[in-house]
Amino acid sequence: MNSNINQQFKSDNKQSVFSDWLVKLKQEGKTDEEIGQLLAGVAKLSALDIYAALMTSLTEEDMKEVEAISGDEAAKKRMEELFTKRAGMSIDQLVQQSQDAFATGYLKAG
Repeated sequence: MNSNINQQFKSDNKQSVFSDWLVKLKQEGKTDEEIGQLLAGVAKLSALDIYAALMTSLTEEDMKEVEAISGDEAAKKRMEELFTKRAGMSIDQLVQQSQDAFATGYLKAG
């Protein structure tokens, strides 16, 4: 799993706080299983951040438009487009921001 974690975050050309956090966890002696559990927790937090951001950024009209689209993929794509337009960032950028904020808090506390 360690090589998968490293590959996943090295694929991003820029060094992120999140990848620094993963390195710190390994230096602290965390096992791959423990890191996996922490990643699962961060993923849940990211999902909650996305949900909250969508609900506060999209209008009722936006949601009606998305609900009227047949096909999950097309609806998801349109929701992402509307979110980017309203929030000024993509969902991927929001996730990266959320992950980096979590990692920064951990690194500062440690």
